[in-house]
Amino acid sequence: MIVGLPLLILVVAVGGVWLRMILLVLSVLGLNEFYRAFSGAKILPVHIVGYLFVLIYFLAIDMYLIVFAAFILTIIFVVVIFYQKFDVKECIVTIGGFFYVPFLLSFIYFVRSENISFVWLIFTSASASDTFAYLIGKKWGKHKMTNTASPGKSWEGCIAGVVGAAIIGYIYAMVAVNMNFEINAFNAVVISVVGAIFSQFGDLFASTIKRSVGIKDFGKVLPGHGGILDRFDGIMVSAAMVYMVMILL
Repeated sequence: MIVGLPLLILVVAVGGVWLRMILLVLSVLGLNEFYRAFSGAKILPVHIVGYLFVLIYFLAIDMYLIVFAAFILTIIFVVVIFYQKFDVKECIVTIGGFFYVPFLLSFIYFVRSENISFVWLIFTSASASDTFAYLIGKKWGKHKMTNTASPGKSWEGCIAGVVGAAIIGYIYAMVAVNMNFEINAFNAVVISVVGAIFSQFGDLFASTIKRSVGIKDFGKVLPGHGGILDRFDGIMVSAAMVYMVMILL
């Protein structure tokens, strides 16, 4: 991560095709973890359709609706023609994995393309939320958010994570204004709050998946962090919400 984080920052700053390519790599790795989680660590033939359309999606991202339609139609074709060879449930997992991993990750690209000032809030809101929630929740957390998905998370930690993200968002806005970025404190705080809330739900959703399939981590590609999905579960959801709020503001 010492090398990966500066590289990610550089690629996000540059944007364009380089950002799409790094998101493509992250998406393939994350999708691989998702498929393996549901298929007993095996890659099934139908999953190849998912990998293929990840490549197509990031190469033709401006025509995403056509790509989505082609992907769904291809899966329908596979189900109908090869129904005796392919499990329909695995076809549904193939579709779900595509929209959960590559689609959500691609919002980093969409936000960056709209306004570079906002793209950093995806990462600051998720990271600040994680950090403040952990620190406060570990010391003062008493009321559990859930006893099943992630019993270590508390409402005290959740609130601290949102407040912490709002503070970091405000500080970011103050710095960004001096650098002539197109953002103001109100927008930065609102986006940070929304990003932090949904980042935590993204983390809980990933924890729910892991518990339902009986695994501790999605992978081991990131030493100390698990897999791509273990590290980006909150960021993916935060990215989608940051984009939606950014468009509405």
